Parts: sequence; C-alpha cells; structure tokens
Amino acid sequence: MINEERRNVMKEKFKLWLISLNCDLINDLGIDEIVSRVDDRLEVVIANKEERAVLEDLIKCFNS
Repeated sequence: MINEERRNVMKEKFKLWLISLNCDLINDLGIDEIVSRVDDRLEVVIANKEERAVLEDLIKCFNS
C-alpha cells in the first residue's frame, strides 16, 4: 500500500512539475493528456515513437 501511494505521489509531483514549467507547448498538448500517457512509476505506457522520446526526456529532466 505504501509503495502504491508513493507512486501516485510521484505521478502527481510530475504533473505539478509540468505545470510549473509554464511551457506553451506542454500547455497546448494538455497536462492531463501528457500525464495520462505514463503509469504510476512514470513509465511511458501509451505513446507513438515521437511522443515516447519527448515523454522520456521530460521524465529524465524531472528525475534529475
């Protein structure tokens, strides 16, 4: 249960981080749309090749 809550917290923190970037491109795509493409472990689950590359870069920046 604790690990599941921690994962949900990470996804929520990722969402808040995306919002804090205040990037027009991210805002145009939609924060919720972007977050919906990753699971609670911040692994890309739904994306084409180009989307996956962008999501992986965003996750890498978030984790650094």
